[in-house]
Amino acid sequence: MNQNKITVPREQWDAMFAPSSCLVLDTTVSEDGFVNAAPHATAIRVCHDPVSFAVTVSAYSHTAANLKATGEWVVNVVPFDETMLGKVRVAGLPFKHEVNELDKAGLTPIPSLEVKPPRIAECKAHFECKVDWIHEWENRLMAVGRVVAVSIDEDCYDPAGKIRWDALRPAIFCGFPYDGNFVPVYEPVHVKIPYDGPADWRTDIPYLAPPGEDGVPVVTAGRGRA
Repeated sequence: MNQNKITVPREQWDAMFAPSSCLVLDTTVSEDGFVNAAPHATAIRVCHDPVSFAVTVSAYSHTAANLKATGEWVVNVVPFDETMLGKVRVAGLPFKHEVNELDKAGLTPIPSLEVKPPRIAECKAHFECKVDWIHEWENRLMAVGRVVAVSIDEDCYDPAGKIRWDALRPAIFCGFPYDGNFVPVYEPVHVKIPYDGPADWRTDIPYLAPPGEDGVPVVTAGRGRA
């Protein structure tokens, strides 16, 4: 694995994760130093500024135990590649606590920039997170953490601050009822906003920029349109 990793400047972190939710391998480390890697389709960017992620996992998982114990994880973006997706499925098998899923799946750990859990060389982009808060309910655990470092494969990085979709090639897991099915999500289509009605825009939002090419106000990074 010879791909050079680019350390992304902070002002571009938000644009490096697209689409807003995709298949990832989350790496964590236990209190006693064992590395865990687990695939998740339930990782999503939940805040643009500061860039933050949420992950929802089984409360009985090693990921949950490690997040509670050490408070760090790395979101590793998985490419849509059949060989790589096979490795993802191996990493998702119910190995014992002391077993390193990266070894079992034939994946390569590389040191992270700011946290103890490793990045995964075969993954295309990496978001290093520190836990802000954890909530448990039923048999699930949700952790929300803010990003402290971002890196990406050089060929996936546009210096203008965007990803190169055809190189990043993100994937989405179809869900448990669909077993081993995945879909690619790297052919973006720009859709203009089909609105030409009155400019009844809210006046109480401090983060609206002037109208864009669609003729409607642009919500700046870090906020939601609604």
